[in-house]
Amino acid sequence: MSGQSDIVRRDFSQGKIAYSFQWNRGNHEALGRAEGDLASLWAHLTTISRGVIPEAPFTNPFYTRASSLRLEKMKTTAKTGFRNRLLKSGLVKSDIDHEIVRKLREYHRDRHEATYCAEHAILQDFLHRDPCTIAIEVPVWSERYKLSGHVDLLRAVDGMVQVCEYKPGPLDSAQDRFLSSLPQAAAYGEMVTHHLASTLHNALAGSLLPKVHCCIFDTHSSWHFGAEMFVTLEATGKINLP
Repeated sequence: MSGQSDIVRRDFSQGKIAYSFQWNRGNHEALGRAEGDLASLWAHLTTISRGVIPEAPFTNPFYTRASSLRLEKMKTTAKTGFRNRLLKSGLVKSDIDHEIVRKLREYHRDRHEATYCAEHAILQDFLHRDPCTIAIEVPVWSERYKLSGHVDLLRAVDGMVQVCEYKPGPLDSAQDRFLSSLPQAAAYGEMVTHHLASTLHNALAGSLLPKVHCCIFDTHSSWHFGAEMFVTLEATGKINLP
């Protein structure tokens, strides 16, 4: 468990909404910061912690908040079919007992939250108790797609940077809730991939493309998919960008 001195904080805002970026540098150092994607991420988060981020993506009305992205309008049967195709093809993997879900359940129990449906404040538990967690509320942006937003949770798992979105709610709506959140989480994965790829790092130590995977989760289950999901959705017209 990391101490308070390991946490670097900086406040940001997008419109009238305030965000508190927090980076657990102790966890990051323990996980590795000298080479590859984690070195790129260290350099990128150092820049963010200094407040060196572009203003336009978070203030310009021509930029879209990734959280407002939606799938194209589909009838219920078509939406169900699309979801089933994603799962059966393996593009999306569903896991009701993934370690991130188990950790979340543990944090709920320790908070004596019988409903198992907490607000985003529970991300603090990951920041302080989960050795795989690197940062929360991480600002991301894309000039190419005119998008911006804040990633709930960044972790390092199995040699990959894991971009996680916490989407709490009742069990009976989890599948629909996760599907609706797919464009947002995929956009975050795309933006993190771009940031890591464009951050200067040792070319010999780093892979050609960053290894970034995405996760949508709550206390009931989780979805996992590659960061290339955003390009796939955009190319097939499943999401419409401004």
